Amino acid sequence: LEMKDLPIQGEAFNFSNEIQKTALEIVELILDLMGCKGLRPEILRQASNEIPKQYLSAAKARKILSWDHQFSLEDGLRKTISWYKDFLPKR
Repeated sequence: LEMKDLPIQGEAFNFSNEIQKTALEIVELILDLMGCKGLRPEILRQASNEIPKQYLSAAKARKILSWDHQFSLEDGLRKTISWYKDFLPKR
């Protein structure tokens, strides 16, 4: 079965390794991977109705597209950071 044969027009998919992380954990991991030793987010605690932990389910992508992740979260972030460093102009 090829992608052109799948009835997926208008469908939305999540692509994830389904590891539950808080937004703060993700930010801290990105900062660490970028070598930002002294930079830490300022937590204001002003938001209401926040979801403490959530993750993207890739079940639909696995079922319909036979998709599975190829990278760990850290490896994917490293590749993303590298792409942005190459893509964005140096300042």
